[in-house]
Amino acid sequence: MSRDLSAPTAERPAASILIVDDEEALQTSLVTAFALEGYRAAGAGSGREALQRLQQNSWDALLVDLRMPDIDGIQLMERVRESAPDTLVILMTGGGTVETAVRALKGGAYDYILKPFTLAEIFHIVKRGLEQQRLKLENVQLSELNRRLRELDQIKTNLLSAVTHEFRTPLTVMSGWLDLLLGDHFGQLSGKQRESLTAVRTGTVRLGRLISNLLVFVESDRSQLAGKRLPLNLGDVLRDILTELSPECEERQVSARVESAPELPSLLGDGEHLRVLFFNLVENAIKFNEPGGEVVIRARLDESSFLVSVTNARGEIPAERIPHLLEPFTQGDMSASRAASGLGLGLAVARLIADAHGGRMAIESGQGRGTTVHVRLPLTR
Repeated sequence: MSRDLSAPTAERPAASILIVDDEEALQTSLVTAFALEGYRAAGAGSGREALQRLQQNSWDALLVDLRMPDIDGIQLMERVRESAPDTLVILMTGGGTVETAVRALKGGAYDYILKPFTLAEIFHIVKRGLEQQRLKLENVQLSELNRRLRELDQIKTNLLSAVTHEFRTPLTVMSGWLDLLLGDHFGQLSGKQRESLTAVRTGTVRLGRLISNLLVFVESDRSQLAGKRLPLNLGDVLRDILTELSPECEERQVSARVESAPELPSLLGDGEHLRVLFFNLVENAIKFNEPGGEVVIRARLDESSFLVSVTNARGEIPAERIPHLLEPFTQGDMSASRAASGLGLGLAVARLIADAHGGRMAIESGQGRGTTVHVRLPLTR
C-alpha cells in the first residue's frame, strides 16, 4: 500500500526515517536531530541490523552509509528495492568517487551526499526527496484512478448503447400494433378503449424520443453525428416538428409558430440528427412553458450561417444555472419537485449535434423575455 509522505498533520503521522551507519556517534546524533525535526527516527549500526528493522516495520526514508563492514550501502539499497521499492534511499559517504555516485543513482538512490555535511543540508535533501516521493505516489494513484474511471465510463457507455438499441425493437412493435388498433383495423373501439390506447401511444412516443437522445449521446462521435450530409429544407423540418408536437402544445395550453425567412437555401447536414437537435429545443420550449405561453421558432440566413432561435416566452432560467444546462443529465430545475420530467439530455444532445456540424449553440434568458436558444450552423454551398 502506498504511503503519504507529506508533512505531519493531526490526521497524518510524521514521516519515518531509518539511519544506517556503523559510526555510532554520527548515527546517534542524526537520529536525535531528525527526531527533534519531527520525524519518527531510528538507527541501525550495520546492514544486517537495518534489514532486520526493515522486516519489522516499513520506513519512508533510508539514510545509509555507503561503506559498512558487512553489507555496504549499495547492496543494502538493492535488497530494499526488492521488498520496499517505494522507500526513499539517500546514500552518505566520506570518500565517494564519481563512479560510486553514478552506480548509486543508477541503482535507485534518490541522492548522494558527501561527509561532512550540515544538518541543514541533510534535512533539505530528505525533505525534498520525501515531497517528490509523495507526488510520485499520488500521480500513480491518480493514474490508476483515471484508468478505472475510464473503464467504468466505457462499461456505462456500452451498457447504455446496448440497452437503448434493444429497447428500439420492442418499442417499434408496440407502436405498430397501437397504430393498427387506433386505426380501427381490428374493429371499432369504444371511447374508453380509445382513450386508454391513446395514452399508451403517447407514452411510447415519449419513450422513443428519450431513446433517440440516449443513442445520440452514447454515439456522440463527431463523424457519426454529421456523417450522412444531404440537403434538407430547414423550414419544412421545423414545421414538421411543430406538427408532431401539437398534442404537447394542446396539453400545456401553449401556442407555437414558425417564422421562416422566404426562399431559405437547403441546409446540408445529417437530416436525422438535425431533426433531433431542433426537436429537443422546441419540445423543451413547450415543456418548460406556462399555460397561455407562446413558443416562437425563427429561421433566417446571414452571409455565412443559418440562424435558428427557439423562444419560450414565459420560461426563465436562473442565471447561475445557464452554464450547466448544456451538461448531460441536467435541467434548469433539478429539484425532486420539478414540474417537468425528463433525463436532462435534450440540450446536451442538441449541442453535440450542432458541434458535429461545425455550428454552435447559446442560451439567453431573463429580463422578462423568457428563454431563447440560438443555433448557428454554417452555410455550405
